[in-house]
Amino acid sequence: MTPWQITLLIMVLIALIVMSLCVMLARRLNRLHSNVLKARLVAEQALAARARYASEAARSGELDIAGALILTERAETCLDNSMVPIVSEGLEELYDADALSGARRNNSEITPAEAAAATAQRRNLESELSRTLRLTVGELDPADIAPEHQDTFAKLERARLDVRMTRKFHNSQVAQARHLHKLWLVRLFRLAGRAPMPQTIDIDDE
Repeated sequence: MTPWQITLLIMVLIALIVMSLCVMLARRLNRLHSNVLKARLVAEQALAARARYASEAARSGELDIAGALILTERAETCLDNSMVPIVSEGLEELYDADALSGARRNNSEITPAEAAAATAQRRNLESELSRTLRLTVGELDPADIAPEHQDTFAKLERARLDVRMTRKFHNSQVAQARHLHKLWLVRLFRLAGRAPMPQTIDIDDE
């Protein structure tokens, strides 16, 4: 083979390797984006369950009046705002939100700034519920809870643990996706397409 043929062959091989890497990275990114959204849905469900059981616990009569009133208000507010996404970086808009969450699509009349403000408020509400649970239910001695209310508080405790675990898993998926987004090959060939950088769920989860 002549030198130029060898050079051409090397260039073709390099191009094939780069192309293969690009395909692999693009598929990996797409899979991670899908995993992030699925993990986010599970985290949303855990947050809703926590608020629901917190409301039941607040009405059980096991807490003092002040603590019960505050916990009821915090839990009900979280339930009222549960349709506001906990993260709104726009990733859902690139996927079939109905298939992934069976729930909402973004309202086209809401501006990005308004969506971001609503999401920030939702995170603050969830963090406030976490702090309230810590100061109310967290101070209870399990042995002092009446037998008929044990199941309610056990469900609440599981829901609180679910929130921590699902948020941790979601954020680990986000970290992996963000790592790929920052790779030079991904940025050079725009392998992420129009997908935004995924964001973590940043709340006080106790």
